[in-house]
Amino acid sequence: MNNTSPQVVEALLSLLKDESESVRDSAAFALGNLGNTSPQVVEALLDLLKKKSQSVRYRAAFALGKLGNASPQVVEALLGLLQDKSGIVCYSAAQALGKLGKNSSNVTATVAKWISQHQDSEYVGNGIDALWNLVVTEEEFLFFHWKLLKSSEYSVLC
Repeated sequence: MNNTSPQVVEALLSLLKDESESVRDSAAFALGNLGNTSPQVVEALLDLLKKKSQSVRYRAAFALGKLGNASPQVVEALLGLLQDKSGIVCYSAAQALGKLGKNSSNVTATVAKWISQHQDSEYVGNGIDALWNLVVTEEEFLFFHWKLLKSSEYSVLC
């Protein structure tokens, strides 16, 4: 897409307030793909992380990871999602933290600290997933999952 004109951004930001979950979901996805990292866009996506809809939270986390803004506010919000009741939201937050950490040295330390603080929590695995995403390239990640799908142990894991 790569169209960051103010009119497009404003239109998408207004759609984040639509009554329809699928419209808000699509608008968040589009904002992530635009690459506009203005404070207004980041704040709007952070607000979506608090919404009831898991698909909207999932897309907002995805968009924040794609935008690459590794500010403490964004990282803390995504860390909070590692404790979400929805597995897909946790997954999206872990993926986003992994993307953010590729370009920011403070994310790895913050995720490691979160893991140490939550090691007795049922959510510690989500933090470990985020850390995994920080150290593994996308190609290695895809290769690992391809090998896992081909293995006979996959049926045991599902």
